[in-house]
Amino acid sequence: MASIQRYNLKNGSYRYRVWYTTPDNKRKSKCGFRLKSDAERWKATTLVDITNGSYVDADLGKKTISTLSNQWLENKKGIIKPKYYYDLETALRVHVMPKWGYCQLGAIKASAVQSWVSELSQERSASVVLRAYGCLKGICEMAIMDNLIKANPCSNIQLPKKRRKQRTYLTPKQVVALANASGRYKTLILMFGFCGLRWGEACALRVEDIDVINNRLNVHRNYVRFGKTHSEGAPKTWENRSVPVPSYVMSEIKKEIQSKSNDRLVFEEWEGEHLHEQRRTGNGWYSRAIAAACVPSLTIHDLRHTAASIAISSGANVKVVQKMLGHKNAAMTLDTYADLFDTDLDNVATRVNSVIEGLNVQ
Repeated sequence: MASIQRYNLKNGSYRYRVWYTTPDNKRKSKCGFRLKSDAERWKATTLVDITNGSYVDADLGKKTISTLSNQWLENKKGIIKPKYYYDLETALRVHVMPKWGYCQLGAIKASAVQSWVSELSQERSASVVLRAYGCLKGICEMAIMDNLIKANPCSNIQLPKKRRKQRTYLTPKQVVALANASGRYKTLILMFGFCGLRWGEACALRVEDIDVINNRLNVHRNYVRFGKTHSEGAPKTWENRSVPVPSYVMSEIKKEIQSKSNDRLVFEEWEGEHLHEQRRTGNGWYSRAIAAACVPSLTIHDLRHTAASIAISSGANVKVVQKMLGHKNAAMTLDTYADLFDTDLDNVATRVNSVIEGLNVQ
């Protein structure tokens, strides 16, 4: 039910008010219309919205971002991994709440969001900006689902692009040299450089995960540190995988685990203690090994890329590399190592041409 009522103002003029009933049977009004035709149009539009379920109470849009942020973050628990939850919590606290915490949902304009993104992009990396923007957009999406606002002010925003880093790939000879310079961490470096595990996957690897008969590493755990805490959970893509191990590397792994029980960590700082993350700079064992081996400076994660390059140059196709590295799909593998597969394509063309020439085609 809806009706239009004329009412008088103190100055002697008059306006029109629309009375209507909301979906939850509350009686509300919208006033201030100068023309009855304007009131009629608003009434018709509102009744259509109520009928098709798209009605949004303007008063609900007065809720602030801060009143919804905790619920939005809480809804992520159990769905995302603890490390990512920590990253989102940090992004909200550092970048979103200082700017948007006390802003009403219905008052946020796309132009203001664009200005915020542009300003933040001048100070922080694309990854930081995208994470903060994603938090604000996610809160607004939840508000739409709850019929607090009609449209997301974070839609159609121009975002910074992540720059593709120039990768450094080691040769097999350089991987061995780096491993030999790493002291008691030799086997760990060999595994990174030839098997392509992530740091957290190697940290969580236990003796029972080593298949010495089939030369495989069974990866189904990942270890992460964040803030002052740490956790051990599923791998990055939530899927277990079996990683092939060259015989030479497996022989070194066997030495590493020969006196350990099945539930012990393969690589430890000391008994039962997970490895401490290493950087290529500073005075840790990894940075010293880089200097001693006289190899290009690269992160431990770069050794994962080296493993991919060695596998591809050895003839592995994209599906094999995808399974080896634990990528979500082959498209991700192709996108990540497009430069390496381009070279592989050239080699294919050369080999096919040799076959054609062998046919003595005129």
